[in-house]
Amino acid sequence: MSAMTQIPEFYPTMFSANWRTLAQQKPSKLSPLVVHEMVSGKEKKINQAGPSTPQRVVGRAQETRISDLNLYGRWLSPYPYDDAKLFDEWDEDLLGEVTRPDSTVLAQMIAGFNRAKDGAILAAAVGSARTGTDGTGATTLPAGQQVAVNYTGTTPANIGLTLAKVLQAKYLLDVADVEDEGRILVCSAKQLQDMLNVTEVKSADYNSVKALVNGQIDTYLGFKFVRVSASLLPYVASTDVRSVVAFQRDGIAFTEKGAKTRMDIRADLSHALQIRSVDLFGATRTEEVRVVEVFCDESP
Repeated sequence: MSAMTQIPEFYPTMFSANWRTLAQQKPSKLSPLVVHEMVSGKEKKINQAGPSTPQRVVGRAQETRISDLNLYGRWLSPYPYDDAKLFDEWDEDLLGEVTRPDSTVLAQMIAGFNRAKDGAILAAAVGSARTGTDGTGATTLPAGQQVAVNYTGTTPANIGLTLAKVLQAKYLLDVADVEDEGRILVCSAKQLQDMLNVTEVKSADYNSVKALVNGQIDTYLGFKFVRVSASLLPYVASTDVRSVVAFQRDGIAFTEKGAKTRMDIRADLSHALQIRSVDLFGATRTEEVRVVEVFCDESP
């Protein structure tokens, strides 16, 4: 006698009463590592003074020689961001034992804003900075502040992040007399793995790189290594090249008003509940010699 075939049709499906968030970068990892500026209004001009060089006095009571000041300016503008979600007025009732994900949605919004801040900082680091007396000028990161994707220190060959590339980034900061304190290197998990794979086991640097990859240390060759979501780092899909960004903290200015969240009943949408978060933030590169862009190959 065969088992009743219709019974499986009545097996119940159980749903979790709560909501779990999927894997993602939640905190802003870069905003604590750059210079914060207060901006009142739509923009702020950051006034800068260049170096001054004294002249040797070669005579008695000679005429005073006046040298000009080297003054510059960078412009910092915050831009508005928002994220809104809508719940129908019947969602709470019709979800039954499943809780409406109000708090989960809010947590996801805040995490999204934090990633957006890091993205804005990285885009400003390697992008075009507003310059000039009225902010209409545009200064790009020069080729001299970039480490080519095929840089090896010897025979050129497209490669990921290597010890040689990190050393070259360090050299570019050193040769410009950039301060040692506050140096950051921003990369993804792929670039950390690259460093481990291309460093020979016999190398004296292997243990340091391994400790870095394993999270046992975060500083190497004078850089604080910060791993962010790969989606935040500039990437050219046609060439499989990802940008790793090295900078000294004074090279990036960041402004933020602070996120605000409102929960409103929308009478115009059948009394649906709207959760909307907003923030105002922006970043700019303040000096080219404080930033180095390292191109890394990610092709299989």
